[in-house]
Amino acid sequence: MDVSRTERLLNLVIALLAARHPVPRSAIQGSVVGYDPDASVAAFERMFERDKDELRAMGIPITTVSDVHGEVQGYRIDVQDYQQSDIELSVEELAVLSIAARVWDEAVLAPAAVTALRKLEAVSPQQHANSVGLPSTFGSVSASDAALLPLMRAIRDRRLVRFEYRKPGAAGGQVRTVEPWTVRSLEGRWYLIGWDRDRDEERVFRLSRIHGSVTVTATPAPERSRSTHITLTPDSDDEVLATVTIPDGAGAELRRLPGSRRLDHDTWQIVAARSDLLSLLRRADESVVLQTPADLVDELARSLEDIAAAHR
Repeated sequence: MDVSRTERLLNLVIALLAARHPVPRSAIQGSVVGYDPDASVAAFERMFERDKDELRAMGIPITTVSDVHGEVQGYRIDVQDYQQSDIELSVEELAVLSIAARVWDEAVLAPAAVTALRKLEAVSPQQHANSVGLPSTFGSVSASDAALLPLMRAIRDRRLVRFEYRKPGAAGGQVRTVEPWTVRSLEGRWYLIGWDRDRDEERVFRLSRIHGSVTVTATPAPERSRSTHITLTPDSDDEVLATVTIPDGAGAELRRLPGSRRLDHDTWQIVAARSDLLSLLRRADESVVLQTPADLVDELARSLEDIAAAHR
């Protein structure tokens, strides 16, 4: 019978709590559902050691009991140590927990988050956290941001991730391999910041544009020097749909972009990352003219004025 890791850990906790005497390894392998009684000693011990470490990291006090000669007799969980002490939370602490529960609104963890918050409110003598004013602009996690959970696991475990990323205006998506650094919320949207191995540079991805599931690989993400300060702006990795006049003999880099296509003799439609497109337009020949969108025209004009002012 296939048993999930979570169920196996729960079975182990129940077995150790129920036992009056230390439980030896052989008994754990033979009686706790989730362990293979026919597995080799080495295979069982590797799994058991990982399970012990994980439970201890959760705060569950698994005690190793040894005899007078130092030989391990077995393992147990002291019921008194396992029981949760009384919780007293201030209004400010409840407010923080309420914000955390609100983040998971409409997400897969919403019921668990709300239930946990209600239990904490029940045991706390303090005022209800919802009476505290909370920022309305704080990001929530909707079904379109389902990638957040696996990404947070990958960041915690420092693992590479792989996902299909769909750009605005593009018919299909591109598979991206990323070293995830952090996730951030801005104006109700969630973004992943990390190192894009396909582009070999730091990039920002909007989670709602990740199509399908995120694959957390077994490949460790290496330590890499990062920007000392990452400025996140709305849609900072969003691709824009631009119309550009490119006369013959000019704008070779713009023409070669994967998202470029000619509309007529010298008018091109380009789908590209906003920052990439601005960079190419700034160094293009003066005969190259950005027509739309208007906000990108304004941003290009401002950046050129700044460059001109810096070199006067």
